[in-house]
Amino acid sequence: MRAARGHLCPVCIRPVQSGTCREHGPWKPHQLLTSADRRRAERERERWQPYEPAPQACPRCLGDVAEGRGGLICLDHGHGNDPHGPFRVDELLAPSAQRESGSARRRLARRLESRRREPLLRTLTLPDPGRSARVLGSAAIVAATLAFLAR
Repeated sequence: MRAARGHLCPVCIRPVQSGTCREHGPWKPHQLLTSADRRRAERERERWQPYEPAPQACPRCLGDVAEGRGGLICLDHGHGNDPHGPFRVDELLAPSAQRESGSARRRLARRLESRRREPLLRTLTLPDPGRSARVLGSAAIVAATLAFLAR
């Protein structure tokens, strides 16, 4: 089962030791975030800006959940190779934990964006010397023509 490979706390997005976060206590393996979940959270910066918690949310992606056969499953990631769920009601994140997790995910996304930005000091690129000589020559011809016509 791929979901059992999770190793990050769903609230603070920090590594856990044997399923227990220092700040947020024990988690079951299917609640823990995987590195793919973390990368997805980093890419979705706009989603975390004005984050509004839901009554209950998936602990791995903070997505909406719906009742399925085996329990509550994530609507956003309920299918595919790495499904989110099924969860029991007490395994979902409450609004206060969602807010804390949303702010941690926003920090991750901002950090990634700041690493991707281009440096503020760009190198100065000089114009092509041949083109500059042609422009100066053309300007000299225009100036000489205007001076001749002005006399």
